[in-house]
Amino acid sequence: MIIGSMLVVLLFIFLIPQKKIVIDAEEERDLYLSDESFEIHWIHSIEKEEWFEVYEVEEEDFILTESHFKTFGAGVPSDSNEPAEITKDGFVKYTLNDRYTDIYLNVSDKVETKIVQNNEEILLYELYEPYTAVEIKVENITLLKQLLGG
Repeated sequence: MIIGSMLVVLLFIFLIPQKKIVIDAEEERDLYLSDESFEIHWIHSIEKEEWFEVYEVEEEDFILTESHFKTFGAGVPSDSNEPAEITKDGFVKYTLNDRYTDIYLNVSDKVETKIVQNNEEILLYELYEPYTAVEIKVENITLLKQLLGG
């Protein structure tokens, strides 16, 4: 009876889906993050300055809440309900509220693509070959699938 109960509990642990941020990189093993806020960092290809965006998870979507950059150039946001501000570390910070179901990006060591969550850096440019296409999405994933890597 005790062994049967333990097996049922283990089955629930391994088979009950949990909401996760999934980093799906073409033919590579998927990465899983907790469904908390995170940042995407890179070096702008023309301006050669760091740029990062802050995302929150809301249900099955991502909300782009902030965009930080040091110089104005291609792709810089220009429409925000709140005025831009200058941070202590010299970034221009735009507050946004843009919703995305998925985020697509290409990883490159030239722009040092990385994810930051809870002060932990995930250096995508070291994990994947240059120019690997990455899709970031929210999914309900079982622990078993996480352990098997997708």
